[in-house]
Amino acid sequence: MRAACWVVTVVVLACVTSASAASQRRVTIDLSGRGKAFWKLDGKSETAFLALRYRWYGTIAFDAPSRGPMSVTRSATLTAGWSGTYRDNVSGVESTCTYGGAHVHAAVTATLASGRRTNTLELILHPRTGGGFFAAAGHQCAEGTGPVAPPHFSPASFFRDNVEDHGRLTSDTAILFLPAKLLPHGKATLAFPFERGKNDSVAVGDLGWDNRGTATVRVR
Repeated sequence: MRAACWVVTVVVLACVTSASAASQRRVTIDLSGRGKAFWKLDGKSETAFLALRYRWYGTIAFDAPSRGPMSVTRSATLTAGWSGTYRDNVSGVESTCTYGGAHVHAAVTATLASGRRTNTLELILHPRTGGGFFAAAGHQCAEGTGPVAPPHFSPASFFRDNVEDHGRLTSDTAILFLPAKLLPHGKATLAFPFERGKNDSVAVGDLGWDNRGTATVRVR
């Protein structure tokens, strides 16, 4: 009698383990992006201009449920590079800074979740350190002083200037909205970041900015 009960127990445990494994699937996401950003100020006592090019990439693997609502989190590493120039002229005194970074790593927490909209997914990225996404790398200023990082579209804020991301006032959250049909295999290209605007201020001057990035997401 004891031997028979033992066999039944083993069979039940094996079935539970097999069913659990079958309810999940490995989802590997390859991310890459690049963009160009420009910012300018034309005021009475100060003029300034910033031009920045950037690129980034990474791979994240999730064990996601095969069906039903989804919210899975994994740690990952993103890598970025950038180059740019910032010129500032205040009352005739001009200064120039150049910025560059290559193979700069960012430790992130990534969450793949069902979207708030029907038939969408959300890939939510958070830096795992308090310094933001990508730390400031090399910089050189002609006058010996100047911002360590680009004053706009900072690598620490994932090359974005506007701290409002889909209604969330934060610079340490990046959200990619994706079509649900990417799973189990697919590819999508989306605008990220995308920031354009201008502001004509009597006190400050004429401000303008244009930040156009493209992100490619491939699921395999």
